[in-house]
Amino acid sequence: MMLPYQPRLDDLIAVTIDSNVWNLLFDLNLDLATELPADRFKLFIPREVEIEIAAIPECTEKRALKNYIRTQIDAAQVHTLWVFGFDNDGDGPQRCGGFDVGTWQSETERKFYDLICERYLLGKTTTNSQLSRNEGDAALGANSFSSVVLTLDLKQGPLTVALANGGKILDMRPFREAGMDLASYVTAYYNASQMSNGQ
Repeated sequence: MMLPYQPRLDDLIAVTIDSNVWNLLFDLNLDLATELPADRFKLFIPREVEIEIAAIPECTEKRALKNYIRTQIDAAQVHTLWVFGFDNDGDGPQRCGGFDVGTWQSETERKFYDLICERYLLGKTTTNSQLSRNEGDAALGANSFSSVVLTLDLKQGPLTVALANGGKILDMRPFREAGMDLASYVTAYYNASQMSNGQ
């Protein structure tokens, strides 16, 4: 089943960043605000990725990475996407945002979660971030129907399901050797995927 992609009304390209991509951006020492300028792109992370980033250990070898991520999120105005919901009573970080914070889940996002829930979400173990396994990828997959998701991890799971059903999932593994700046890499993928979807 192909699910519809919803482009932004302001003609900016929405980009959602997987937690693993921050390692690549850090290694390349990219200035995200320069690479994906605000007059062409709108940048996001889902709340679940924000939780994964917060779970990066506060140890000496990770300190520079965490500082880089915080600085880039602020400088590039990366917005956190919260799905509307109410506080949970259980342990772990809050995933949903209340009024004036969270947004309603779209019909396409609900259909996507229906596709992956039983196989990839139900009964999964909890990770170090206190998210269940695949929870972050599920949020990214849902976002891929309104945003280009940048990832380094296209293993079988929610992201490959999203890709097979019309989501925009951009594999960042070839980026180092592509000979393109990040804006060109993302734009080329976005334009090609829009043409292949007839949009």
